[in-house]
Amino acid sequence: MNRKRFLAGLASLVALCSCGFPVQDRPEAVDVAVVTVPDAPPTIPDASGLESIRIWMVDDDTLTPVKRLVPGPPAAADAVAALAGGVSAEESDLGLRSAIPDASMLTDVEVSRGIATIGLSGDFLDIPAGDQVLAVGQVVHTLTDLRGVGRVRFEIDGEDVAVPLPNGDSAQEPVSRDDFEDLLRD
Repeated sequence: MNRKRFLAGLASLVALCSCGFPVQDRPEAVDVAVVTVPDAPPTIPDASGLESIRIWMVDDDTLTPVKRLVPGPPAAADAVAALAGGVSAEESDLGLRSAIPDASMLTDVEVSRGIATIGLSGDFLDIPAGDQVLAVGQVVHTLTDLRGVGRVRFEIDGEDVAVPLPNGDSAQEPVSRDDFEDLLRD
C-alpha cells in the first residue's frame, strides 16, 4: 500500500510541477492601454519596469488624458509612440478619438534644454483646421506632461513650421501647454 501511495504522490507532484507559465528566451513588448480619469496621478514604476504616463486624446472638441504604460523612465519618443498609437477599442467605445489620423505624421522627437522638437510629415498640414489645432494640442500636452519638457517646437523636414492655436492665431515659435488650455474641459 505504501508503494501505491508513493506512486500516486509522485504522479501528483509531476502533474503539479508541469503546470505553470511558459518560459521565453527574451522579453516581449506588451501593448497596454488603461483609461483613466483626468488629473489622476501617474503611478510609480512596477516590477516590470513600466511607468504610467498621460497622453491626450480628443473627447468631442476637448482634450482628455488617458494612461499608457511605457518603459521607465519615460522618454519623449515613448510618449510620441504611445500617442501615435491612437485610442484603444475601450477608449473608442467611450467616444474618445485622436485628431492625428496616421501615426506616420509624427516622425521623430528630440528634447534639448526643456524644448521638445517634434518632426512632422508634410501630410500633417492636410489635417482639417479644427482637428489640426486638436492634434497640436494632443502633442503639446502629452510632451509637456513629461519631466523636463516645458515647450514644444514643430518642424517639417528640419524647418520650423507655424502651428494653429485655439484662439485662431498661429505660432512659429515653441508653444507651451498654456497656449492650449482652452482645449481642456472645464
